[in-house]
Amino acid sequence: MKNPIISKKIILVLIPVLSLCFGFLFNEDLSTGGAKMDFYSTLPAITDFSDLIFDNFHIYTRHFPLHYLFLAVPYSIFDDVYALRIIYLLFSLTLPIFVYLSICKIYKVSTINSLIISASLLFLPFFRASAIWPNAHLTALIFLVIANYFYIRSVESNKFIHKFINIFFLSLSTYCVQSYAIFFLFYLFNYYQNNTKKNFFYIVIVCFLFSLPGFFFIFNNPREGFVGLVFSNNLSYTVITNLSIVFFFIVFFLINKTNFLVIKKYFLNLNFYEIFILILFFFLLVFNYKEIGFTVGGGFFYKMSLLLFQNKLIFFISGFLGLMTSYLFFKNEKKIFYTLVLLNLTSIAYYTSQKYFEPLLIISILIFHQNFLSKNIINDFKNTLTFYTLIFAYYVIATINSIYGLSKLAA
Repeated sequence: MKNPIISKKIILVLIPVLSLCFGFLFNEDLSTGGAKMDFYSTLPAITDFSDLIFDNFHIYTRHFPLHYLFLAVPYSIFDDVYALRIIYLLFSLTLPIFVYLSICKIYKVSTINSLIISASLLFLPFFRASAIWPNAHLTALIFLVIANYFYIRSVESNKFIHKFINIFFLSLSTYCVQSYAIFFLFYLFNYYQNNTKKNFFYIVIVCFLFSLPGFFFIFNNPREGFVGLVFSNNLSYTVITNLSIVFFFIVFFLINKTNFLVIKKYFLNLNFYEIFILILFFFLLVFNYKEIGFTVGGGFFYKMSLLLFQNKLIFFISGFLGLMTSYLFFKNEKKIFYTLVLLNLTSIAYYTSQKYFEPLLIISILIFHQNFLSKNIINDFKNTLTFYTLIFAYYVIATINSIYGLSKLAA
């Protein structure tokens, strides 16, 4: 006989799946039109590839071409944009599946809580927009999540085949979006620490072989090769904006009693000099802060600050809280801190958009390694439900914004 409690909890898994399907039917785009526009502006690259034309794709996109080659296969079969989008929507569901599998491997549990957490990712606005209007960033993220799953398998088994598959899918991720190459540092560092020199040498050779197509793309089109990998010359803007966005997503993990008490304990262990230096450093960032000259990006707190107060007070406060939280992780949870550093290095161009962190930041905290943020959410259904509710609330806010264009009013 089925457990009635488990049956009721399954509803929490079905709701985001069904909402995504309805969103597709109504051509939802919670990126306020950006995802749909990106899809149609790069569609000529897909149609060219389906017609075996390979020398024009750089006209339509700044990214490496794998995402568009990937989409060209079903498009060449069906010759229909709607069919292409349905197939990609189904493909996008592999992301929560592999997140769930990874959580089960990392925490050695297979619970309904893990399934609910994984399904809740379908509420995230940029995931939805990218799944409904096929986007290279989502394809790159899916390949990264699959790569990470096989990295976890390699830690368990120490089999070279799992390490090979990890590097293979990580390469696929990079050939969709160049900035994902930064994650090679994460895996190579871990392989270096946990393998013999001989085995690590073989891993490096495999990485080199998979990098060869990248050198071909770079030499043929240097602009395409290095897009997303160049540092901003407006450092204060980039640092504050990234910290603000990081804090926004960390809030999803901190708004439960268990995790809040942990972070509170970390904060109370700070001394006066540490707090003073953090405040001084942030004031220097604010003092040197410069607008980028056009009203894009900035993240949730940036838009909310402008919309509610016509100034950047909330934005700067959130940036400082992001700095403070990052420092607490540096002192007490270094794995989380180094993960945040890697994520920030994927978004260092001339302007910062929240979509570059969503859902990448949440997923990386869930599956890159064990940590208290994820563990306390997975192990307690009340915390799981709080996490789920917050992401759903974010989805509702994004829907309201999409209907009324509130973020555009804040520009």
